[in-house]
Order: sequence, then structure tokens, then C-alpha cells
Amino acid sequence: MRELQVKRLFILVLFSLTLLSCAHVISKEYAEVAEKNIPFHELLKNTDAYLNKMFIFGGIIAETKITATGSEIEVVQTPLDRLGGITDRDVSEGRFIITTKKYLDPLIYRSGREITIAGILTGSRKKVIGEAEYISPVFDAKQIYLWREERYYPYPYWNDPFFYPPMYSPAYPLWYRPFY
Repeated sequence: MRELQVKRLFILVLFSLTLLSCAHVISKEYAEVAEKNIPFHELLKNTDAYLNKMFIFGGIIAETKITATGSEIEVVQTPLDRLGGITDRDVSEGRFIITTKKYLDPLIYRSGREITIAGILTGSRKKVIGEAEYISPVFDAKQIYLWREERYYPYPYWNDPFFYPPMYSPAYPLWYRPFY
């Protein structure tokens, strides 16, 4: 009887941890209020219609600037999955600007990092890339989630004499690859 209770408790704890690991990166209070059915390209066409509404967007940081009132981050928008993570780094519908009163260090929030934000649309701004001019929506950030950088860990190079060249062979020029 006691063993059965311990098993049930273990399964319940394991199930709870599994559910917690599948949470959205933006808090529930902002996720419930945010507009979910408005795509980014629609927002670009008519920013004035959606002023003072909460949105959740994400992308790749293009530039971070410190201003007199706080920080400003320019982000290349990318599609997000259901948990707020970036699904495809090569697809974008434009750029947006995040403003915040907090000091966000440009070394930490540097170009190339992935970010997800919940923010209120406050307007739009004309920006220039090269010679092209574009309109960028401006969001007052309520919550910012900076994703961890994915690090590349190369697999070890094993000394397999049948597949890879040997690490060292005393008869190397004559035995393994004479014309290498």
C-alpha cells in the first residue's frame, strides 16, 4: 500500500515537472492580454489602428543603443513557436524597435542574439537600411526574454585507423597515404 502511494506521488511530481517545462517564456498576465491574431505584416500596414495594444513578438537583435531615457533595441522579426521561441531565423517580415527605461547593456543584448518581448505598441518610426527606407513599429517593452546562446560543441576526433587518418604513424609517408 505504501509503495503504491510513493509510485503515485512520483508519477504526479514527474507529470507536474513535465508540464512546467512546457511554459511560454512570456508571463501569463501579458500572454492573456496580448493580441494573437494580428500578423506582423498587418501591423506594418496599419500601425495606428493597433496603438496601445499588447503584442508578443520575437526575433534577432540587429542593434542595441543606450538613450537618455533608457535603452532601445532594433529587432529583425522572425516567426515564433507556441512557447515563444524562434522557429526560422531566415524568415522575416520586417523590423521593430523596443524601448525600455531599463539600462540594457549592448554587450549582453548584442547583435545576433535571439529575443522575445511582450510590449505595447506606441507608434512607428521611419528608419533607413543602406538606401532603403522602411517603417518600424515601436513597442514599449513590458517583458523581455533574452534567449541563451546555443554553443557549438564539436564531437571528439577519435583515432580510428579504418576511417580517419591516424594521429601518428612512424611509417606514415610509406604506409597509410603515400601520395598525400
